Amino acid sequence: MPITFLGPILTAMAVGGAQSAPPAVITLDRTKSGPRISRYVYGQFIEHLGRCIRQGIWAEMLRDRKFLQEPGQSWTVVAPQGAPFEAIHAPDAAYAGEKGIDLWLKGAPAGPCGIQQAGLGVRARKEYVGYGILSGAGKPAKLTVTLRWAPGPDGAQSRVVEVGPTYKRYEFRFTAAADSDDASLSVTLDAAGHAWIGALSLMPADNVRGMRADTLDLIRQVGAPITRWPGGNFVSGYNWKDGIGDRDRRPPRWERAWNDIEDNDFGLDEFMDFCAEVKTEPYICVNAGLGSAQDAADEVQYANGSESTIWGAARARNGHRRPYNVVWWGVGNEMYGDWQLGNIPVARYADRHNAYVGAMRAVDQKIKIVGVGSPGSWNDEFVGRSVGAMDLLSGHHYSSRELRMPLSDADRKTYADRFPEYSASVAAGIRSIVQDFRGRTKDPARAALRLAIDEWGIVRDWNPAPDGMGIGSFEHYYPLGDAIAAARGLHEILRNADVVEMANWAQLVNVIAAIKTSRTEAVMDPVGYMLAVYGGNLVGRLLPIETPNGLPIDIIGAKDTDQGFMSAAIVNYSLTDDVTLDVRIPDGKEQSCLCWTLTGRSFADTNVPGQPELVTLKPLRGLMLPGVVTVPKHSIFVLRYAIPKE
Repeated sequence: MPITFLGPILTAMAVGGAQSAPPAVITLDRTKSGPRISRYVYGQFIEHLGRCIRQGIWAEMLRDRKFLQEPGQSWTVVAPQGAPFEAIHAPDAAYAGEKGIDLWLKGAPAGPCGIQQAGLGVRARKEYVGYGILSGAGKPAKLTVTLRWAPGPDGAQSRVVEVGPTYKRYEFRFTAAADSDDASLSVTLDAAGHAWIGALSLMPADNVRGMRADTLDLIRQVGAPITRWPGGNFVSGYNWKDGIGDRDRRPPRWERAWNDIEDNDFGLDEFMDFCAEVKTEPYICVNAGLGSAQDAADEVQYANGSESTIWGAARARNGHRRPYNVVWWGVGNEMYGDWQLGNIPVARYADRHNAYVGAMRAVDQKIKIVGVGSPGSWNDEFVGRSVGAMDLLSGHHYSSRELRMPLSDADRKTYADRFPEYSASVAAGIRSIVQDFRGRTKDPARAALRLAIDEWGIVRDWNPAPDGMGIGSFEHYYPLGDAIAAARGLHEILRNADVVEMANWAQLVNVIAAIKTSRTEAVMDPVGYMLAVYGGNLVGRLLPIETPNGLPIDIIGAKDTDQGFMSAAIVNYSLTDDVTLDVRIPDGKEQSCLCWTLTGRSFADTNVPGQPELVTLKPLRGLMLPGVVTVPKHSIFVLRYAIPKE
């Protein structure tokens, strides 16, 4: 669930006190009411990019576990100098894809001969489980599987596996005796022989249906009501049919959007498992780049069709008899961009979109459709051609920080100097999307169309190199200042609740993300805390609140008469000054209210996996409203005041 309470309770930061001037007044008036806030505005987005899914959500520790690449890349060959040994990328050994690994030791070696993958993270006293799809290449053979975390005889555990002449699954379990961020897994022949390796797997033993338990715990705190998958640019080259069935038989592919290996271990069924685990609704994007309308219709049938249909029967054979009943479907991603596989001019995309929707709705009339939008000339034509074939029009916005984390002294000064403008940049980008959209829905024929800002967020820049604390592509870390900028962007989304039906922070884990992981640890990013506390409290209907002039604050309010509370989020984007406010509540009795503050010692602080959190979300007590409150510099302050239920 989104955060409504977290961690130790602290004393309220400031209540009252001597003032050189009267504090500015804000009024929470529950008799006022704005448009309904869609719960979908707190959505998330995950994509097969970098370590968002692989090693972020998905617990698999091994790269290229089904051997798309030759030995010498993800897997290295280990053998004594001069040993009569070969590790061959061989079609004869294929199990999942086109090739597997053929280990051939032709004579007595001076030591083990095989393949190894290093760079794995393990922790002392933690269990790891795995298996190999192994064969003696037509004859029985003996293989040794070793997890090593340190040099020497006490720095590893080995399991000897006697394999048969044909492929079979052999399981193993290890317990690490020490911490290591450069552990390795090897499979070796110790005597002359011949063996094939079709697939290998290694995961922490506490994985949840193949997903990292620590990451899932944080995702549940973020509490996204809807999650978009599988892309993003990735989707335009993705064949969803590669990602169903026996995981070890699914073919690995070289995916062209991000130039990386895709093992196809996390497919539609695993995504639905993920949605069930974290209680989020699925929003599936279909391939409108290199895919086809028939592929999209088949995917809808796999997700939603009965067992009497071709693809519904396939889903049942894969262990999921009941239809998933996925409601939300997107037709492609950013098809206007030359970076997109299969991108086309807008007139052709409109025709393609309409054909896809016709085929998909012929399978399930109840589905809802998101079309690819872009402010300006693209929307000029697309909306006119396709308004009757979609429920939501999408728009994307990213602000760019440019400065690398951790900030150098010079970059810290640059960031501070430009912060008033930068902190408003996300909101400005959202505003431009909304303004374009509002100009298109004045026609009554378009009045039912609403907006999905289904990718929004902050990047350092569009260089995939990670920040200093990161590991994989686009692992850009957010300091507290970025969380403040993101909060102001979310305020703009909420202010436009009358037209914005959905918004999806991009992304959820590791890649420009709300949660960051190392190989062994996970932590909530400052942006993640912000999204969590807003999603748990700024719900119901928009509550109009007038922001005092001349102060570095940004305020948004909401009220939920079903649950019986009204709320306000106050962003103080000054990096140097606290702001004191007189919070007035007409006809409201003085009472203790719930309150949270998100802040740190510095606007440049962030949270790093495995290190103490520098930016924290803390609940406060002792805050009475109506009353005077002080909102600390560079902080986000969320209030929740009880009102009668209706």
